[in-house]
Amino acid sequence: MKTQLSSLEAHYLVKELKFLIGGRVDKIFQVDKKEFYLLLHVPSIGKKILRITDKLMYLTSNKPSTETPPGFCMYLRKQLGNGKLKEISQKESERIIEFVFEVKEGLRKLVVELFGGGNLLILDENNVILSATHYEKYKDRDVLAKNDYNYPKMKYNLFELKILNLRELMLKSNKDNIVKCLAVDLGLGGIYSEEICLLAKVDKNQRPGNLKNSEVDEIYSTINKITNKKINSQIIYKDKEAIDAAPFKLEFYKDNEAKEFETFNSALEHYFINELKLVKKKESPYESKINELKRIVSEQEDTIKKFNDKVAENTKKGELIYSNYSLIKEIIEEINKAKEKHSWKDIKKKLKGHKVIKDVDIKDKRIVIEVG
Repeated sequence: MKTQLSSLEAHYLVKELKFLIGGRVDKIFQVDKKEFYLLLHVPSIGKKILRITDKLMYLTSNKPSTETPPGFCMYLRKQLGNGKLKEISQKESERIIEFVFEVKEGLRKLVVELFGGGNLLILDENNVILSATHYEKYKDRDVLAKNDYNYPKMKYNLFELKILNLRELMLKSNKDNIVKCLAVDLGLGGIYSEEICLLAKVDKNQRPGNLKNSEVDEIYSTINKITNKKINSQIIYKDKEAIDAAPFKLEFYKDNEAKEFETFNSALEHYFINELKLVKKKESPYESKINELKRIVSEQEDTIKKFNDKVAENTKKGELIYSNYSLIKEIIEEINKAKEKHSWKDIKKKLKGHKVIKDVDIKDKRIVIEVG
């Protein structure tokens, strides 16, 4: 089951999102600590909604229902409100996407980190961190307010890879096989590393250092092809359950059922909303009214049930009183006589251990009897 975007998928996502350039920030919503919605108005196109989480990002038609925005969201609105989107880019082959906005104060950068616990940062034009969803100190960088923003970098950039880089990578890799080498050292992930080995017709179980130059050349050629494919998105199924969403057809899934989508964004939205149902769809006014009526009916049914239960209980009590009327009447008369000469405290002492009268409430001047 897909839960996050790979660096290659982020590459294709950014390609699709380029049409947003020129759009202006209309509104920003925050659902929780890790889920944001960026509403943009794009000239000649209209409103577009971008959903951003800790590991995912895609366009959606599902506008969120939110309450009072948290402080960080208010800060984003202040910094980016009505800002014009100038640029969208991926940081090398990292799962980091940067949006550059033109605002009154100059430029502001919204950085989306789609790895680890995820993060959303706002930078000034000099890459100084103004704020973030969370701050943290790492081994090789500090994500702190007023610090320069530095993103983690892999040794090799997948999208600017040279054949000599790949040969060096294979020779120096300590991974057991080619798939792990491509997945980890190049950041391709398991599925796309498997795909490259299939298309290059190379045994994926070979140790990277044992590859022939011709095999490395074939892998290099395949990497170039796979990073420059035409978008032809699919959701892939296994036993009628959605297991993945990809920006193009994969040889790895050739035996699986697949459903095609016009864009990678639409495939991602369908996958996470309709297939996995990880995002609650916004109710239409009609659905909202129906659900409200259902709630009212349910509450009324509960009230009626409680009322009927009370009626049954009181009916049973009434029947017991009626069947023991003489006994109850006699006890009440005796208590009334005793009150004339004794206090409730004395009456309680004298009735201790009585077979029928189980308790005397001095405060409320009541007796508890057990019959039937």
